[in-house]
Amino acid sequence: MTVLSGTVVAAFAVDTAPVAVLLPTYACGLVLLLAVGVFGFGERVTGREGRGLALVFGALVLLALPVWQGFGEIASRGASAPPSPAAWSFTLAALASILVPLWLFCMRDRKVEGRHARRITGVAYGIGSGVLLGTAEVMGIGMIPYVPDDLPALLATPYPYLFVLSGALGLGLLHIGLQSRRLVIVVAVMNVVGKLHLVVCATLLFGEPWPGDPVWLGLLLGGMVLALYAVLLLPRHEGRRAVAPTTSAGPRGAGVTPGRSSVASGRSR
Repeated sequence: MTVLSGTVVAAFAVDTAPVAVLLPTYACGLVLLLAVGVFGFGERVTGREGRGLALVFGALVLLALPVWQGFGEIASRGASAPPSPAAWSFTLAALASILVPLWLFCMRDRKVEGRHARRITGVAYGIGSGVLLGTAEVMGIGMIPYVPDDLPALLATPYPYLFVLSGALGLGLLHIGLQSRRLVIVVAVMNVVGKLHLVVCATLLFGEPWPGDPVWLGLLLGGMVLALYAVLLLPRHEGRRAVAPTTSAGPRGAGVTPGRSSVASGRSR
């Protein structure tokens, strides 16, 4: 319920600011996430994961600089509708945003059995749920001009239906990931990927504004690339743990290995 409420609030927060302006604000959410995961659930963060998460914070700081200085006065969208995207580009973006996360869920994070199998960390779950929830926020941008005064016209658009579909799939994928994976990894990846997906899709479909100065624009793009690179650095598998040899608690001699028993039997003969 908390994630759904946050998705709805974020979708309508862009009424007062370009989506790129909101990127640095998620640093506070990541700090709270780490505190809850480490101190509330006792989760551990490995050295490689810590470096990846530190790189994410560095990317958010880098994003804060162009957001602070690169945008001029920001006007509220109010009742003005965003530009209507072309039908082909909207269809392509919607299909890719829903089918790619489902493919990740079905193919990339499946449990692999076998002697050398290792527990996965849930990066693919975070990427998939992030793309889906980011898509829901993009659909929220399209819904802004219709709420609350023109609801019948809103129901004639694909925005509310894709908002519900992508939001429900994203929450479901997040719930599945949290059942067996660590909260720190899944939710951190979900936040970073979801917001980057929101910025890219909103720019392509609705022409979201970006800083006009090349320096601030370069810093903004560099921060986004750095955040994505930090996600790719996170390990996909848990580290191997030494497994203690098990001995059966059966009758005397039941725990003797076959090799040792054959030698003993030879000597007895």
